[in-house]
Amino acid sequence: MEQRAMKRLSPRERAKEITCKTVNYFFLVLVSLFFLFPFFFMLFKAMMGDAESIGNPTVRFLPSVWHFEYFAEALDAEILSYLKNTLIVVLCNCISVPLSSALCAYGFARLKFKTRDFWFFATLATMMLPASVTQVPLYALFYKLGMIGNISSLIIPNLFGGGAMNIFLMRQFMRTVPVALDEAAIIDGASRFRIFWNIMLPACVPILIFTMINAFLGSWNDFTSPLIYANRPSSYTLALGIYQKFLNSSKVFSNIKMATGVLMSIPPIIVFLIMQKQLINGVVTTGVKG
Repeated sequence: MEQRAMKRLSPRERAKEITCKTVNYFFLVLVSLFFLFPFFFMLFKAMMGDAESIGNPTVRFLPSVWHFEYFAEALDAEILSYLKNTLIVVLCNCISVPLSSALCAYGFARLKFKTRDFWFFATLATMMLPASVTQVPLYALFYKLGMIGNISSLIIPNLFGGGAMNIFLMRQFMRTVPVALDEAAIIDGASRFRIFWNIMLPACVPILIFTMINAFLGSWNDFTSPLIYANRPSSYTLALGIYQKFLNSSKVFSNIKMATGVLMSIPPIIVFLIMQKQLINGVVTTGVKG
C-alpha cells in the first residue's frame, strides 16, 4: 500500500517524503544511541582488565583484551542473597498487585453504591500526593508492626491495589467488558465473586499482564523503599545491596562494579523486549471507554 501511494506522488512530493523519513530515522537513531550509550559504556567497562578499568574512561571505550570472568566474580554470595530477596519481593508483588488492583477496580466498575464515585475520585486523588508525604506515616506504621528491616514492608503495601494508577487502568478496562455477561451469570445463580473470578479476570488478561509487568519493573528497580523500610543487610534487595556494597569500597575495581550493574540490568531489558507489545496494548485498551 505504501509503495502504491509513493508511485502516485509527483517526483517532487516523493523526494520530500523520502527526505522526511530519512530525517526522522536519523533522529530516532541518534536519540536511541544517546540513551544506549551509558549501558554499552558499562558493558565494555565490565570487560576491561583491572589496569584499564581504573584509568581515565575517556582514553579508551573498547577494552584491549576482552575479559568475561568478571561477570562470574560479580555473582558472589552477598549479591546472590540480595538476588534472593529481590526475587521474593518481585514474585509476591507480581501476583498481589494485579489481583488486588483487579478486585478494587471491579468494585468501582460493577458494584453500585451511593459513595462509589466519591471513593473512586478519592483514590485517584492519592496520585497527586508526593511519595515523601506518605513515607513518614508508613514508616511509623511499619515500625509499630515490627516490619522495619524486613522485606514484608515491601510486599504488604502492594496487597491493597498497588497504587491508584493500577486501579484506574484496571477499572477503565473492565468498563469495556459487556455488562450482559454479568447479567447472564447472575440469572444462572453466580455470585459476585464467581463473576469476578470466572468472567472478569479472564476478560482482563491484557491489562493483568500490563500490571504484572509494571509490578515487576517497579519492584526490581526500587531503591527508595528498601532504603527506608528494609534497611537491614539481611533484607537488602539488589538495588540497595549493590549500592551499599560498593559505596565506600575502594578495593573493588570498577570492572566488577560495572559487571554487577550489567547483570542487574539484563532481566528488565529482557522482560521489556519480550513483553513490549503487551505493555502498549495495556495502555491502548484502557482508554476505549471512559
